[in-house]
Amino acid sequence: MNTEGADPVIAAFYRAALEPLQWSVAMRAFARLAGGEVACCFLKAETGAVPSRGYVTGLDQSAWEDGYRRYYHALDPGYVVLTQRPPGRMHLMQDYFSDQAVARSEYFQDFYLRAGVRFSCSGVVRDNGALTILSAHRAAGQGPYDRNTRGQLQRVLDHLPQVFRLRDTAQQAQAHGALAWEGLDALPRAILLVDAGLRLAFMNQAAQRLLAAMPPTRPLLALRGGSVDVRASQLQQQLAQRVRQACAGLACHRPAPLYACDEDGRPALEIGVLPLPVRIGQDGAGDGAAMVMLSLRPLFRAGRRHWPGTAERPCGLTGAEWTLALALADGVEPAEYAQRKGVCISTVRSQIQAILAKTGTRRSSEIASLFSALEWDAGAPP
Repeated sequence: MNTEGADPVIAAFYRAALEPLQWSVAMRAFARLAGGEVACCFLKAETGAVPSRGYVTGLDQSAWEDGYRRYYHALDPGYVVLTQRPPGRMHLMQDYFSDQAVARSEYFQDFYLRAGVRFSCSGVVRDNGALTILSAHRAAGQGPYDRNTRGQLQRVLDHLPQVFRLRDTAQQAQAHGALAWEGLDALPRAILLVDAGLRLAFMNQAAQRLLAAMPPTRPLLALRGGSVDVRASQLQQQLAQRVRQACAGLACHRPAPLYACDEDGRPALEIGVLPLPVRIGQDGAGDGAAMVMLSLRPLFRAGRRHWPGTAERPCGLTGAEWTLALALADGVEPAEYAQRKGVCISTVRSQIQAILAKTGTRRSSEIASLFSALEWDAGAPP
């Protein structure tokens, strides 16, 4: 199972609701959370009815279109299990179908196993009166699901009705200029919606909690006169420029997040800038205001010096990249680091390039400067 947990996957689904091209990203994240590569989300109104195309990852087009949709959906025993139980719960199909039952089933033998999958965890929610199925699948070699994984997948399913409401409202917003604020409120990440002038239109509950927890005297980020204000003037200028570009539909040449530093110069708050595909306040008299989503993430907590988990490492660094970044901050040269680790210098250079891309820095010295401010040792991986 993905060690980052369900929160990033839930956030990916909410983003997909606002940006339809992100559905494939969300489905791949859901499959990784389940420890596999195949995941499906599709609507099926009633038993025997052909399901809609929906969102599928990990199955080729012929397996889905020629296999499941055109024939095997009518034989799917898992759908029978789901419809006999209340919606809203994820179920481990391994609890209902033994190896003997699988061996006797045309569906399992001629479609499911041939598609390269053996175990599934599935649930349904009601979507406009019909049942929408969300399922993740594993190959036989990956083993059956455990209860902990089902619990993580259940958290995603719990949000799916809100994701659908946000999706439907966002589609309507193209004509009516409204967003489902209650959907954004359910995001686990702190979110602010601002216009091109950094004027606040909305902030979710996670953002309210984050801002309330900041020191009142010198907060990293605050709301002044209804606008977002970052303490560092240079960062404020960078954020304002990035937001203006996003609102104007211009691609940012440095898409890496921005970082607000605390009083000691340590990067403490990550600020991501995400253009929204909808406009706020749209009506018959005008086009409405283009909006940008600011995603806020505190990086470090006081007193935490253990090896950070994936979700705790800034900029999406891998464990190897994190260790290298802190070594560079300690003054270790790339060649010396490669010798210590027993790896090729080319490997270290590739990792440096990855760190540069993820942190928005341009050279190794900037990596060292950025990470030397952290009071966190690399420690030893668990």
